[in-house]
Amino acid sequence: MHSPNSVLSPQFTQSSPNVRMEAHIAQARQMMSDTVDKTKMYVDMEQSKAYAEHRPRYTDEMFKTIVDYCKETIPNLNLAVDIGCGPGMSTIGFAKYFKKVIGVDVSETQVACAPKDVPNCEFKVGYSDKLPFIKSGSVDLVCSGESFNLMPQKETFAEADRVLRPGGTIAIFGYDLPSSDNPEINAVIQKMWLTMIPYWPKESTQLFDKFASVQIPYPGWIRNDSLKLTMRVDVSKYVGMMKSTWPVTAYSKEHPDEDFVGDIAKQIQAILAKTGNPNQEYNINYNLFILMGHKPKN
Repeated sequence: MHSPNSVLSPQFTQSSPNVRMEAHIAQARQMMSDTVDKTKMYVDMEQSKAYAEHRPRYTDEMFKTIVDYCKETIPNLNLAVDIGCGPGMSTIGFAKYFKKVIGVDVSETQVACAPKDVPNCEFKVGYSDKLPFIKSGSVDLVCSGESFNLMPQKETFAEADRVLRPGGTIAIFGYDLPSSDNPEINAVIQKMWLTMIPYWPKESTQLFDKFASVQIPYPGWIRNDSLKLTMRVDVSKYVGMMKSTWPVTAYSKEHPDEDFVGDIAKQIQAILAKTGNPNQEYNINYNLFILMGHKPKN
């Protein structure tokens, strides 16, 4: 792994806080690894617990956007399958719209952290391209949130097509890298992620590009880039979110003598202290993106 300090050229550290990180990640992404073992990315129980507690929650508007699209071809929704479900944030979001939702993830620890008290949600350890427990032609929605980049995509689409009923929907969605309304905090966040980007697998460039290279294999499929997500956080909440990510986990293992997360927290606390209240909350913002397509009815 290259030294992360080589990522932060002066153009990054001195750039205007109003400039989005998307304009700067090209240099950092060149250092991303193509040798990351993705089977080990989200298996640590502490990381999975942090993921379940601190990751962004998708908005009701996003779920309704997908559900309304599903209802264009199937008015009465019965079964959804959420592949790469993690600890079930998106799975439970669909629960009020479907009679049953099945969440599937390769990580046993992620599935173990999924909620147990949602009666119409079921969670299974499994693979996106192998769903033997799902009957062919029985599913109204196959969806994937923030994880499709880590899947074998051709095979996953083929398996989705097998389990979908005619008129069923494939939906792929996610969010980009975060920003803050506070210019100083935003500069800290940008520097942090520029350090972390090289620790992602190269497949994560698809997330940075909002899955621009992905094509839903059904005619007339659409995408929606209009939705936003805002989290109101304090420093401890943001620290928890950082610890839930793979790059922070990988960086910390490679640099055991550094307190990278603690240093970021101190920088943000110092910024907030200028206001007289270092414990105040602040906004973290994301842009959402959705790709949706209907399986032809004949």
